[in-house]
Amino acid sequence: MGPVKEQLKISAAILAGGANKRFNGKTKANIQISGVRIITRTVKILHEIFDDIVIVTNTPEEFKGFNTFTIVPDEIKNVGPLGGIQAALNAAKNEAVFVFASDMPCISSELIRNHIDFYNRRRCDVAIPRIKDFKEPLHAIYHKRIEPKLTEFLKGHNKYSIETFIQNLNVRYHNLDDLDNNRKAFININTPQDLWSIELLTETSCAR
Repeated sequence: MGPVKEQLKISAAILAGGANKRFNGKTKANIQISGVRIITRTVKILHEIFDDIVIVTNTPEEFKGFNTFTIVPDEIKNVGPLGGIQAALNAAKNEAVFVFASDMPCISSELIRNHIDFYNRRRCDVAIPRIKDFKEPLHAIYHKRIEPKLTEFLKGHNKYSIETFIQNLNVRYHNLDDLDNNRKAFININTPQDLWSIELLTETSCAR
């Protein structure tokens, strides 16, 4: 199998917005785990797989060190992660976007590549990984053709749930084994207390 980046028409997007009230307004993408910013870990892995990387943020000044990538703000403000997905779909150069939350310090290159393979073998609007009843729509692939529907949804609703939006789309779920390595890839930081447990994960187990 040749390099993934030569075979795919998929961009990557890191959603680095959010109010982050539990962190006193500090952007979670810039939190350090074992001395390394989460976004630095994320970009390192994504750059090996994707030629086109988009960072969605309303505070671009915090990401000056990543100006070789496309940095865009939310086009529709205050609508949660769906606003970031909408902005990413518009900014991406390719026909689909692999969306990542910015507060996942342990994303897995192997899992990303497997999910891309799953998506490429199916004609769908959205491909979401699932472990038993757990679904992770912020580690998922979205086709650009859904963008008009998403924009219409955001302008016509006052509840901005990803689950509600995708109800009428062609969604495929990538069922994963309930293994520690798979669950680890979806760990995110919701509170400052989460940092303690995540610090216990070593660099080798978190960034491969």
